[in-house]
Amino acid sequence: MSSAYVELHSHSCFSLLDGAATPEALLDRAAELGMGALGLTDHHGLYAAIRFNVAAQERGLHPVIGAELTLEDERHLVLLVETQQGYRNLCWLLSRAQLEHEKGAARLAWAHLPHHAQGLIALTGCRQGVLAAPLLAGNRDEARRQLSKLRTLFGAEHLYIELQHHLRPDDDALVADLASLAREAGLPLVATNNVHYARRKDYRLQQVLTAINHNAALRDCRNQLYPNSELFLKTGAELAALLNAYPEALAHTIEIATRCNVNLDMRALAIPPTQGNEDGNQIGRASCRERV
Repeated sequence: MSSAYVELHSHSCFSLLDGAATPEALLDRAAELGMGALGLTDHHGLYAAIRFNVAAQERGLHPVIGAELTLEDERHLVLLVETQQGYRNLCWLLSRAQLEHEKGAARLAWAHLPHHAQGLIALTGCRQGVLAAPLLAGNRDEARRQLSKLRTLFGAEHLYIELQHHLRPDDDALVADLASLAREAGLPLVATNNVHYARRKDYRLQQVLTAINHNAALRDCRNQLYPNSELFLKTGAELAALLNAYPEALAHTIEIATRCNVNLDMRALAIPPTQGNEDGNQIGRASCRERV
């Protein structure tokens, strides 16, 4: 890949009322920046996966498919698809999270992960993530417990501790704490920017979407808005300047993207043509039922 960094944690408009860019806009910007790949990790779903996959191939980019899930304890976890089995497992996990809770409030039970972690690469998420959230609350022991749980589930080769820096006052300390945990556990780091819009200028649109999501005027939902405009698709140089002590975190993005390969050509799953008219329709419906 031509760049030294690719973004693996980004949200499109299919992260409903949160992401402010189409999959195509994110891919166009990634191509402009010389990235050879891009990861799409929309909240709680794979709604854009096929569209993103096709658009990436049209632009000569390697698509990395994933999702950001909210767990039952309100912590976030990013899962990237490495293999076809991983895609099936991610679909299953997302379905369970949706079916077991009210619409719009998907939550995944930890108990579902042990038997559906194969073929997935886990990133530890944003400030609401499984590690960052307890660290920000001053509970390092809980963060260690969560990390031990994740390592048991995914193994050392499929778990990366995610570093993000958005120029918040406590970001330096948080990044240092996360890196320290990684050293203790002998686990690799990965840099992401939790992208919610393709270019910095689009941050106002993202704020408007957030206000709509909370059914409130912008002035009344300040606590729900991101505090600045740093969640755009950055160059490797821009991110390296913020994470200069951890160059391996940027290099690992290329490593992960190279590992993630899944075939989303759905033409192989087409329903077979029906035979005849009325009788044929019955045969077609029977074939569908048999497949289900």
